[in-house]
Amino acid sequence: MQQLMKSLFITGFIAWILVASLFALAQLVRGQEPLLSWFGLALASLSPLAFFTRVFLTRPPRTQRHPVEHSILGGLGLVMCMAAQWRYGQAAGAIHIWAGLSMAAWLAYLRWYSAFAPASSTSMAPGSLLPDFTLRNLDNQTINAGLLRGQPHILIFIRGNWCPFCMGQVEEMAASWQDVEAAGARVLIISSQPLRYLQDLAKRFQVPMQFLQDPENRAARQLGVRVPWGTPMGLQALGYPSDTARPAVFVVDSDGRIVHGELADNYRIRPEPAILLRVLKTKTELAGG
Repeated sequence: MQQLMKSLFITGFIAWILVASLFALAQLVRGQEPLLSWFGLALASLSPLAFFTRVFLTRPPRTQRHPVEHSILGGLGLVMCMAAQWRYGQAAGAIHIWAGLSMAAWLAYLRWYSAFAPASSTSMAPGSLLPDFTLRNLDNQTINAGLLRGQPHILIFIRGNWCPFCMGQVEEMAASWQDVEAAGARVLIISSQPLRYLQDLAKRFQVPMQFLQDPENRAARQLGVRVPWGTPMGLQALGYPSDTARPAVFVVDSDGRIVHGELADNYRIRPEPAILLRVLKTKTELAGG
């Protein structure tokens, strides 16, 4: 139920700050009084909207847990609305409430939506043997997990092409593929999204990484990283499944045994390739001893 609420929340939140920002700017252009209230609402709503705009344009693999500058600017907008309410009374209407909703939703996004509960599964613990699951390659052929043995692998579970942080993570790994290859390993990008989206990724990043589909999140379920309703509500219309995998990375040795696993506790923070490369270099068994 909580994940369904998150799916609805993120879609509603982005829609709200977009509408509130445009409405406030329109009132400012019209010169609607009190200007202080409308300026405050614009600031309170545009601040989180600017965060999402920057994220979707730049696709970073990680951000600060709390982008303080956006909270400060949004909070300043709320203070302006409260000051206008105190100064103009009923003439200011309920604009301070609208600004308060924008800021409350922003804080909920940071503290509630972005965070994952601690993992209860131990299937990703170092030393565990990789479960026997199946994936599909870009030609829709079945790939068994057992076939991954004989060579070290880095398995990266992403939510989908719609997630800018996932795209930033893939781009970062694509830039490091030569270092991974030099360490004797291969990179697998795994997602439950339709094959056509994975094929788009493969064309965008023309490097020797494998892009594999996890139908119905079966592998994610076996590894304990499946997230019901992890996709923002509405993206199902574009063919994305409602369930996703929690962002996760597994380093697996040539025997199919997990030697390192990182499960995101915040979807906006992904492990740096340098950390994974350090694991590859220090785990001598990955290179055959």
